[in-house]
Amino acid sequence: MRTMTISGNIGKDPTTRQVGSSQVADFTVAVRQNRPDRNGDYGVDWVRCSVFGKRADTIMKYFHKGDNVAVSGQWSVNQWTNQQGEPQFAVELNVNDFDLPQRPRQQRANNQSSQRSNDPFANSGDSIDITDDDLPF
Repeated sequence: MRTMTISGNIGKDPTTRQVGSSQVADFTVAVRQNRPDRNGDYGVDWVRCSVFGKRADTIMKYFHKGDNVAVSGQWSVNQWTNQQGEPQFAVELNVNDFDLPQRPRQQRANNQSSQRSNDPFANSGDSIDITDDDLPF
């Protein structure tokens, strides 16, 4: 089986298209190469990714340009000749599984502060001290 798992950053916001009765979300992931070149710079490999069906809705909702993601699925290498007559290659991944991107700390902090503001007990008075002796277990 030709499976691959990658992690990297999304190059641009995903797009959708319709294939028959199924929705498809397409996006690219920039994967940093493991070894530096002679100048000490790490290269980047771009992987085209496609997600079919209901999962495409999830991708469109949660994946955005710059997000760090991990995806896995079946891979293929597509080959064609460009207008200059040069052979071109692209690694493509039919995504079967993915992890939702981690939200930046600032965004998580904003979400937590908004959750605190929705706390009905936030301004109810003094705090309550509970010791282990007060617990029923």
